[in-house]
Amino acid sequence: MADSKLSSLKTRIRTALVLAAILALVIYLGRTAVFYFICLVSVLGQWEFLTLFYPKYKERVFKICYCGLGFAHLLLCWYVPHLNPLFGIGTAALVSAFAGLANFSQENAAANMKRAALGFVSFVYLPVIFSFMSKFSFSQQLLVALIPIASDTFAYFAGITFGKHKIWVAVSPKKSVEGCAVGLCASVAVVLFFAYALHVVHASFPVLLLFGIILGVLAQMGDFFESGLKRTVNIKDSGNILPGHGGVLDRTDSLIFTIAGFELFTLLLRAL
Repeated sequence: MADSKLSSLKTRIRTALVLAAILALVIYLGRTAVFYFICLVSVLGQWEFLTLFYPKYKERVFKICYCGLGFAHLLLCWYVPHLNPLFGIGTAALVSAFAGLANFSQENAAANMKRAALGFVSFVYLPVIFSFMSKFSFSQQLLVALIPIASDTFAYFAGITFGKHKIWVAVSPKKSVEGCAVGLCASVAVVLFFAYALHVVHASFPVLLLFGIILGVLAQMGDFFESGLKRTVNIKDSGNILPGHGGVLDRTDSLIFTIAGFELFTLLLRAL
């Protein structure tokens, strides 16, 4: 058992190092490369999300349609920055409505509507949220990326070292209160560092502390949410593209919630 855990940890570390090298190269190539990397992550994550519920090959056209729609939304947000994001959301809503009515009959009504609804949810959950990140400054992108990384890393090692009290067994049986607490502290530390050392966020200390706590909680809730999705369909990982980590969705679940939280919180700060 110990050898198996050690082997799994080594695999996770090797994959993480490869990902770090790829990210370093993408960052070196510049902002456009970063954007297309975000597109790649979004498309792969959206495909995995839809595959959770529709794994069969015959559903490929449905999945390609929504992933293509998501990619088009990202391109529009990048190349037509003044276009309201509601344009893409409205288009996806109309496509979903037509998809729900395609080949409609009393016998397949519920299945059709469920598929259309999941397609729309996949569009909002991944490409819409990733379109927010594509418009962040480089420092902001780095901040929202490092929060879930710090949270996951510190929570993982704290959990396996001294985690004793399970926090939410029904959703994620391995996560502990101790690990989540350490992960939350790491998230707050990242926010404070970026605020005071790099001046990425400008606010008073109490607001920054609240900001860090909210983003830290959201990062962990993203992890729990995806665990809930996988338990719904009774699978362990959303994919196997990242050895030791699972799929793209497994690695971006926390990031997705962090991006959304950062966007909403900054919009609120501007309005106040």
